[in-house]
Amino acid sequence: MTFEQFKYVLEVAKTKSINQAAKNLYVSQSALSNSIIKLESELNKQIFIRNNQGVSLTSFGNDFVSYIIPIYDQIMQLNHLLIKNTTSNYSDFSVSSNGFRFVSNICSDMYKLNRLSGIHIHQFDGLGDETIDYVANGQVDLGVFRIWDCYKKFYMQQFKTKKIQFFPLSELNICVLVGEGNPLFNLDNDNINVNYLSNFPMIVHSHLNIGPYSDIFSRLKIPVNNNKFIVNSRSAIYELLKHTDAYYISSDTRCAYNSNITDNLRTLVLNDVNIKSIIGWIKREDYYLSEIAKDFINEINNLFKV
Repeated sequence: MTFEQFKYVLEVAKTKSINQAAKNLYVSQSALSNSIIKLESELNKQIFIRNNQGVSLTSFGNDFVSYIIPIYDQIMQLNHLLIKNTTSNYSDFSVSSNGFRFVSNICSDMYKLNRLSGIHIHQFDGLGDETIDYVANGQVDLGVFRIWDCYKKFYMQQFKTKKIQFFPLSELNICVLVGEGNPLFNLDNDNINVNYLSNFPMIVHSHLNIGPYSDIFSRLKIPVNNNKFIVNSRSAIYELLKHTDAYYISSDTRCAYNSNITDNLRTLVLNDVNIKSIIGWIKREDYYLSEIAKDFINEINNLFKV
């Protein structure tokens, strides 16, 4: 097994296409395919199922990818560290979140404050519980994480087991995001009942469509609709909201933005739910906060200051 093979496997798993993965990595399709076949022969296990529609992971492939992701990321970080110590004089900061746009705003401020002395900012979009694992494995310094309060006990146990500290920032209302193609976009007020959603399709992250948290929508009493969009990327959510009448369940984070960032989207708070979301930041118990990490925490605390 080689680091190059890990890179090939991860790119194919991401794109679900050997041809597209080869283009993204600037290698020939035959070289990439042969490398993966050689790896499968070495492991005596099939990683991908290949057919006319593309490629998909086998059961073993799913397990294999879950193991090599942290190894790949740690090797990449080690390379960055070695390059930094030998060729450059700059600061490093890394953060993962559940895709919150205000995290990018804070990272922009970190750059402005430190650009004269030099800074490398590593920003990860953690799907599901990936942010927890990124922090626990030391792949990032900090994580910005949201939990549904109905799962709080489970998360607190997970944090304890993985030696992670959780610092809550705010308790937020559950809301839906809709675009201009949804009639709810033109409502007179920003609060609705869940039954308003019955005629529209839901957009849901793939990790919430099945798995331990997939019952969140029944807990929220979201009405069932025969249509649904299941996605695994943040960009897909916003494109679908822009071009369809679908809605997306989220947390009301409007307080975290100094300006009205709408992207032609409307935030509507759900009235008749008894579940809240808790947003906070996490770190490893043994991680000593750098000055840049302290600046980041100060900024995020100010955003959610009541």
